[in-house]
Amino acid sequence: MPTSSSALQTAPEPTPARGTPVVSAGGSLAKGGADPSTSLGMTASADPSTSLGMTAGLASVAPALSLRGVGKSYNVAGRQSTTLAEQVADWVGRARTSSGANRFWALRDVTCEIGKGEIVGLVGRNGAGKSTLLKVITGVTAPSTGDIDVYGRIGSLLEVGTGFHPELTGRENVFLNGAFIGMRRAEIRQRFDEIVEFSGVEAFLDMPIKRYSSGMAVRLAFAVAAHLDADILLVDEVLAVGDQAFQDKCLGKMREVRQREGRTVLFVSHNLAAVASLCTRALLLQSGRVIADADASEICRMYAAGVASTTSDEVDLTSVPRTKRAAARFSAVRVNGLDASGAPTDGVVTGGSLEITLTVSADQRVSRAVAGVDIVDERGRPAAGASTDSRDVWFDVEAGGERRITLTLRDVELRAGAYTLGLTLRTMAEVLDEVDAVVRFEVEARPDAPYERWPGWPQASYVPAFDVRIG
Repeated sequence: MPTSSSALQTAPEPTPARGTPVVSAGGSLAKGGADPSTSLGMTASADPSTSLGMTAGLASVAPALSLRGVGKSYNVAGRQSTTLAEQVADWVGRARTSSGANRFWALRDVTCEIGKGEIVGLVGRNGAGKSTLLKVITGVTAPSTGDIDVYGRIGSLLEVGTGFHPELTGRENVFLNGAFIGMRRAEIRQRFDEIVEFSGVEAFLDMPIKRYSSGMAVRLAFAVAAHLDADILLVDEVLAVGDQAFQDKCLGKMREVRQREGRTVLFVSHNLAAVASLCTRALLLQSGRVIADADASEICRMYAAGVASTTSDEVDLTSVPRTKRAAARFSAVRVNGLDASGAPTDGVVTGGSLEITLTVSADQRVSRAVAGVDIVDERGRPAAGASTDSRDVWFDVEAGGERRITLTLRDVELRAGAYTLGLTLRTMAEVLDEVDAVVRFEVEARPDAPYERWPGWPQASYVPAFDVRIG
């Protein structure tokens, strides 16, 4: 029976046939004819579910991925040493201080098993560890702790432009990108026409990639990855770059590779509606840990409900993880309803008014900024939104200062239910801050409504003003 270690092999073996367990990022190896369960430290007759603490009825499908105690840490001490003297000084300094003082754990103790043919969504706020988990699975970066077993061939689309050379044409980059993700040249030639047709960039195929828009580049990259004859497809939040028609096309392709070809898909997205409709299962990550593993719809509801649940108290946003540092960011938000006289109320009523107060703090001076809000229903679908520039309102924030922006939405015809709020702060040049699901609020039915809804009602969240005439 093979053993597992936490070290990566420096020279992996050639990719075996489909369905054969291969060396994982954790170094585990199941030989060609071995039962997959043996690579998990079990006997061939044991039910795989029992070794992972799951109920026996949940693991009838053969595993595609198995993660056990996976963690990834980074040194955040500051500038990396560049000379031997600096390295020696750093080593002496670390020896005198706590070894974990400057370590940041992007992933910690991630243990799960993903079966063949599953489409699994990874859900969580920015900085939760979703992209890091995919990079560890693909072998882009080595895990600091734990083991990963991969049963089959992996295809991945992790970042826009990965594997593309800006000076080469689209045609040349199809072959280059395909080689990066593990496609053989003969395989690329065989599927070249399908790749180009799916990407929709035929007219620009002989143009250098540097002249492509980000949307065109990601279309081509996804087309190559989607046509890789892989057992496992990993897709990060790159689909947000494409337009709606292409996103729908990509989601349809992922359904197709699961239904027709039985592939496993790991899908990272902040689009909860896409996760709920596409995925059979989802993992909820928070601060590098998997805090929930359940049906995709249930995970989406948990994620939406796992934020501040208030309609009248101010919510502090300074501790919300961000992906980058910026000159300004949201520091607080408050949501409350308004009565007919404009006085704040504890609840929000269908057809009533909604007041959203945003606090923006700046480390550096920001000129002509725009703030926007998106109201999202419990299924992850956009329900309503507003931004200051739609009323031709722009604002400045001085360094070290803050501004309070109040948006009043009137006649908000939202159906009764739970909603979350996403915020965006930007200038003409860049997006300064973007946070999702920062506050949750409930919309109640009108007091005079004879009923709220029954199963025959439309599922849309927004209720337009309408009349009914029957002839």
